[in-house]
Amino acid sequence: MVGLLGPVPFFCSDAKVFTIKGVSRERASRYAEHAVIGRKPVLEYVGEDSDRVNFTIRFDSNLGIPPDVGLPMLAKIREGHKAWPLLIGPHYFGDYVIEYVSETHKYHNGLGICLIAEATIDLRGTS
Repeated sequence: MVGLLGPVPFFCSDAKVFTIKGVSRERASRYAEHAVIGRKPVLEYVGEDSDRVNFTIRFDSNLGIPPDVGLPMLAKIREGHKAWPLLIGPHYFGDYVIEYVSETHKYHNGLGICLIAEATIDLRGTS
């Protein structure tokens, strides 16, 4: 297993391929800005902001994970409004909710059925 987001495992086997690519993680701090007459504003540290992670998943019928199965699964998880643990390899990133899912339908067959799609997932940490 390559990793997982809650109930969704990412894996690569001889029968099916369901992996992620382009993982990026943002960590930020929050600052309040106070205006000062005649000078630059003064920043005051307020606290840490939620981590954000995004990555892309490919749903490919030829690799055993058709878009008409994978995309509704992601929608169901997002609509559940639940935080799930994110693991990539041996690394635990924390618990995350799915904020956005952006779908790109890449290839369709002669009947208009999507054979390959990609979904970009934007996650936000809850702790």
